[in-house]
Amino acid sequence: MSTVNWPAFFPPGCPPPEAKDAQAEVFRLVSANPPTASDFECWAQRNPKKYMGDCKASGLSVFTAKADALRLVRRVPGMSGKLIALASLRPGAGKLMHTPSSGASSHHTWWTPAGFDHAAAFKVVA
Repeated sequence: MSTVNWPAFFPPGCPPPEAKDAQAEVFRLVSANPPTASDFECWAQRNPKKYMGDCKASGLSVFTAKADALRLVRRVPGMSGKLIALASLRPGAGKLMHTPSSGASSHHTWWTPAGFDHAAAFKVVA
């Protein structure tokens, strides 16, 4: 089994051991069609002073149910205008962990290996 190279900003022990190999269809909110690299910056990259060392903030929010992504766009200020992109994750696409939030039971946190081409994996569907 080959060793995965995680981004340097991931804290030790991240992704957590309970995260599973990423193998699912997932939806992510993006700003551009087609999605760009900036659509896949995690909180730890966008605000390192606040989130550096936070494993969950080092991952990306995705949903396994399109309805949860749509609900977020409709109900959360600042999300209107976001597009919904879909990817079919296969082994080698990192680790995925179910991290439900209020109103989004299909929310997952996805940690991707260094060099993963997020923009190529996702296609805008709504």
